[in-house]
Amino acid sequence: MPGLAFGSPMLALAACAAVLLPILIHLLLRRRRLPVEWAAMELLREALRRIERRRRVERLLLLAVRCALIAAAGLAIAAPFIGESAEGSRSGRTLVVVVDDSAASNESLGDRTAFAASVDSARASVESLRDGDRVAVVAASRASSVAREAASLDRAGALRMLSSMSPTELPCDLPGALAAAAAIASQPESEGHVREVLLASAFRAGSVGAMAPLPTLGDGLRIRATAPPEAIGPNLRVASVEPERIAGGGSVSSVQVRVARDRGDSLVRTAVRAHGPSLTAPVERTVELQPGERERTVSIAFTERSAAQGAQSRRAVTATVGADAQPVDDSRGVALAADARIRAVIVDRRSFDAGSGIDRLSPGEWIARALAPSDPAPIEAVFVDPAAFDARTAAAADAVIVVQPQQLTEPQWSLLSSFVTQGGLAAFMPAARERAQPWTAAFVRTFGAPWTFSLEAVDSDAGVALAEEQPSAAMLGAVSGELRQLAPSVEAFRVLRVDAGADRGATELAFRDGTPFLLALRPAGARGTVCVLSVAMDLAWTTLPLKPFMVPLWQELVAEGRRRATAAEQVPVGSVPVVDRAGVVELRAIAADGSPLDGVRPIAVGAGGRAGAAIERSGLYQMVDSAGAVQGVLAAWVDPASASVEPIEPDRIRGWMSAAGPFAWDGDAGAVTDAPGTEAGAASVASTVGVSLAPWFLGAALLLALLESVLARRFSHAFRVSTARGGGAVRLATGAGR
Repeated sequence: MPGLAFGSPMLALAACAAVLLPILIHLLLRRRRLPVEWAAMELLREALRRIERRRRVERLLLLAVRCALIAAAGLAIAAPFIGESAEGSRSGRTLVVVVDDSAASNESLGDRTAFAASVDSARASVESLRDGDRVAVVAASRASSVAREAASLDRAGALRMLSSMSPTELPCDLPGALAAAAAIASQPESEGHVREVLLASAFRAGSVGAMAPLPTLGDGLRIRATAPPEAIGPNLRVASVEPERIAGGGSVSSVQVRVARDRGDSLVRTAVRAHGPSLTAPVERTVELQPGERERTVSIAFTERSAAQGAQSRRAVTATVGADAQPVDDSRGVALAADARIRAVIVDRRSFDAGSGIDRLSPGEWIARALAPSDPAPIEAVFVDPAAFDARTAAAADAVIVVQPQQLTEPQWSLLSSFVTQGGLAAFMPAARERAQPWTAAFVRTFGAPWTFSLEAVDSDAGVALAEEQPSAAMLGAVSGELRQLAPSVEAFRVLRVDAGADRGATELAFRDGTPFLLALRPAGARGTVCVLSVAMDLAWTTLPLKPFMVPLWQELVAEGRRRATAAEQVPVGSVPVVDRAGVVELRAIAADGSPLDGVRPIAVGAGGRAGAAIERSGLYQMVDSAGAVQGVLAAWVDPASASVEPIEPDRIRGWMSAAGPFAWDGDAGAVTDAPGTEAGAASVASTVGVSLAPWFLGAALLLALLESVLARRFSHAFRVSTARGGGAVRLATGAGR
């Protein structure tokens, strides 16, 4: 009965009453005599006064021994229940259990995972609750979805919830989980309770992330955490998968797979396997990391099925490594662009001037010759008059090259912005026959470029050549080895000056004086790329049209633009993808070989191309239209940072967590639940002390019982006189003593 538990006021009163009972009996049952005067009274009174003083001391001593006997017996019986009594005397307890179910919790710890260990710890804490306590369970990967949950579960409900949980591939959000826990524990129903948050996690690098600032939990709410388990074995991960494309717009026939490790430092060897829906057969390579080596890249060539076999719409490659400590980062996929001709739209007026001299070619015609120098060509160049450029034309293009940007209207600038946002490449250059270039203001406004353009082009009579040493060109990576030979031969006589400002990485090609020749930009929120050349493709501006560099420059710009758009179809797990393929209504998960993947629900895609839910599982997803046709493949991958199982020093975690509130590791001598000065701590300490003192109380009670027997007989002053020889017996029971 909680109301009568040891240590409660009612039981204390009952114990006092039991101790006072002998005293009350003594006082109530004392013999009261009526004095009768007689002759020798004075003599007897004097004798009795001497005896009574001694008797009074004896009676008080015997009464004290009997009271102490009752108290010692009661303490011996109640001592083992002191802790339970202190626990039962509290008003209640609110426990919020935060379980780390993120990608990092998939770590293998021998015969079980880190997630299973966290659930076991959480289950033990929930089972220790008593009737009337309140409990809530928060998943660290979905903290925002339980921010308003009430701590109304009983033990059975919380245990059922823990049993139904499973590890995810989502990032961990410990700051959000603690905020949700604080919101739950601060509800009015928990007023007056002992409030506590239990963090059940392995506390790996993927769980703590960058150790973002934690919310302050407030007074009275304490944090207890499970101790990080010992790491078992090394861990390798597929850090990236990049398609390799030959210069000139050729199709992908190999991928570069970067394998890295976040745990272990010894020699390790693993097999890297590449497979995909369009591959004729899986391909395997061995990667070996030497002691101290953190990562290595391997190139894997493969063979694909022909377009007639329906492989073009499902071109993707998944690279995997052998099983290790963390399974969710052992694979990563990449979607490949369809192996079809690239369509480039050149916005320019075609020249119909008579003659065949090269000086009569327009900038657009120079570009068309560079894109399609032979027939058939991998890139299809289509001319469109500036006035005829519309949404239908843009929808059929992979790249739009604007030769006369001064003739674009505001709706056309908005159309180009949407085109780039959806993954297209848009390239701009100065108008060849005009010195002033007012279109640059519209360009900066449309794409948010952090660049500054000069109002007019600047002439250079002596000409300025391209630098021999060029920046690390991302757009021209396939021909970067040839730039040293090809670039210096190009000269410019008229240049539109562009200042990239702090955006140093925007310059893809530069003149010898350091000014930009080619700049590239990916606008915020866009999948595509914007390029600007500071010269027009005209012989009055530059010698580029006559140089060998003209062909690889334009072919690589267009091909890399489409590759970047396709690469944007790689999304991290936990994100909500936006699909720009027309008519796509659903994302369906498939296995690495293209077979259907059971157990993963399809994700609906809305009219605007936005998925109806976040992707929660890594792998390949087919983009299916309303007719059931596959329009392409999207690859989802687990962020390596969120899956990292690199151990973190407990002292770093303690310092980080202590900013939120009182913190202790579960099982520490100074743990919050066992800390002196707290209700739960007092119960734990009292229970330990009570159990250890029980034998001493029992021994004291036995000694007092023996002493009471001896004193009671001694102070009774009764004795027996042996019988006389004549057969008579005399019993004396006087109070005179001897």
